[in-house]
Amino acid sequence: MIGLELDLRYLSSHYLIGTNALKQYQGKGIVEIMEIEAAKGNPRAAEFMLKITSNPEELTKLLQLINPQNRYLILMNMNENDLMEVMSFLQPQELLLGLSIFTGDAIIELMKKLEPESLATVVLEKMDAEKFLAIIPEKFLDEFLDSSKINRGMFLEALHNVDEFQLQKMMESVTGQPCYDEKDSIINNLSSLSDDRLLGAMHQFEPKGKQQLIIGLLNNKPELFEEFSPEAMTYPFKAMDKSDVLKSLMVLETKDLLPMVEDLPREFMALVATQINPDIFSKLLVGNFSDILAKCGIDF
Repeated sequence: MIGLELDLRYLSSHYLIGTNALKQYQGKGIVEIMEIEAAKGNPRAAEFMLKITSNPEELTKLLQLINPQNRYLILMNMNENDLMEVMSFLQPQELLLGLSIFTGDAIIELMKKLEPESLATVVLEKMDAEKFLAIIPEKFLDEFLDSSKINRGMFLEALHNVDEFQLQKMMESVTGQPCYDEKDSIINNLSSLSDDRLLGAMHQFEPKGKQQLIIGLLNNKPELFEEFSPEAMTYPFKAMDKSDVLKSLMVLETKDLLPMVEDLPREFMALVATQINPDIFSKLLVGNFSDILAKCGIDF
């Protein structure tokens, strides 16, 4: 039996159970008490089960779920999967409190669990694409260019965003000869290359040219930002304080953050889940956790 702090005054006043009777019932479950009282002709006790299942506020008052300690004691009897279900009803800022127990480096590793769209949202809320591209190492730019989601048409269109000087330097790297051609002429020449040779030419840009090319690709198709690897997207956060990293995650929704908190130790999961609204918790207990309620003395 879970040793909750119950409000005996509520049992006495609302269910018309005298103080002396409550003393006699010590050690008995609540349902057992109500069954005995109902047999004695107590009308409110007879309606107990109906009230508990139809009115979560009744269970909240009976188990004193307004008391965080009571919620925690109940939650500590749940396994990790059950606790994850409870935490799905928390607000993002409440889940972030749980993540605060991790180091900054550990939080960044957990960020890699986010869906690409969610991780991209975090990055672009913190900085624009130009700043991001200027921060990350060139290897991540090259990995992006190799994405199967980018075709030759996209490359040729994005080349118009690259300045002429960068295009000339790229052509010199490809041909080994000086290039003084104008931008349109260079792009026209590149359009005659095979897919493999065109991709190879894109890799010959210096970092500045690759950044301009990628901005052109993103301007035409913003969702391509999700093609950056989790390692690339989390790279800028390595230079931030843990508090700044956590603040960055506030743009996410509960469903986005849940994969990040599933690595919490079970006792910390329970502590985080304690923040749940008491009435919502009551509904969950009645609807999904009759086994846990039984440990509280309410056995359906």
